[in-house]
Amino acid sequence: MVTKLEIQKHLKYLKNGASKKFIELFNNFDEEDLCDRKNFTGHITASGTIIHVPTREVLLLHHKTLDKWHIPGGHVDLDDDSLFDAALREVEEETGLTVEQLIPINLIKNKPYCVEINSHPIPRNEKKNEDQHYHHDFRFVFAYTGNKRIHIDLNESLNYKWLSIDDPYLQKIMTDPETLDPILLEGLESFEQSVKLVRHNDYLVTPLASYLFQLGQHHYDRGNWESAEQMFRRSVSAYENTYDDEYETPPSILAACWNLATVYEKTNRHSQKLQALEKGLNFAKEFSRLDENFLPEISEFTERIDASRHSTGQL
Repeated sequence: MVTKLEIQKHLKYLKNGASKKFIELFNNFDEEDLCDRKNFTGHITASGTIIHVPTREVLLLHHKTLDKWHIPGGHVDLDDDSLFDAALREVEEETGLTVEQLIPINLIKNKPYCVEINSHPIPRNEKKNEDQHYHHDFRFVFAYTGNKRIHIDLNESLNYKWLSIDDPYLQKIMTDPETLDPILLEGLESFEQSVKLVRHNDYLVTPLASYLFQLGQHHYDRGNWESAEQMFRRSVSAYENTYDDEYETPPSILAACWNLATVYEKTNRHSQKLQALEKGLNFAKEFSRLDENFLPEISEFTERIDASRHSTGQL
């Protein structure tokens, strides 16, 4: 059962605080009433913001009853041991994704904490004889690296879709969506350090390097060269520092090197451009020993290196 002590801990670590309505609810009701769905002053719910690392997209479900797109989540049950357990249960029920497939983000002292408490009105439901009330949604964040095709509960949702973190719709349903990138990066860094210590590189997924590349590409497409450079460099560094001969993520690492070279070219730093291309070439040679599909990348990097040297008189 969720306790007031647990709620107080979430409030303690919440960066942007809670709404006045929630504070009033917390002060005026006992623990059972706080989560009671028949408390029409308002009650606590729990949800999971699932971010697909390879594409930097957020999962939304089309709610059957409300006829709105929202993140997976729902009411807290009396037998839920914690708010996080409630969020995870709802995510599993509604999306089919399991705890083994998800990486909890925003861990403090090895325990997951919500990143926001989103207070929003729920309209009257005459079929269920429910008055208009407020949901105070404790929102947790999960990273996901798997297939975007999932199996939702059609009793709860009509459909699902993945939206870019930058999509304006997320501004409507989240209190502070721009905090997701730094929260996710910090969480992935902690995750990879813990996995590296436990498993000694014996895994294929490179979520941190992949997500850093997506952030770099986001800035690259908008001509934000300084930010793009920073993210591409961190992506390559994350790959080098964490992995040996795994090749689940190389396409994005090669693209990071290629685009980093373009950033250097646009900012007239030709020696750095050449270094980025040579690093990409070395990666491509390494990957081609495991998979011959990377042979064309060797030719592409070699041709661009030769052209770069020729243009600067190094040939």
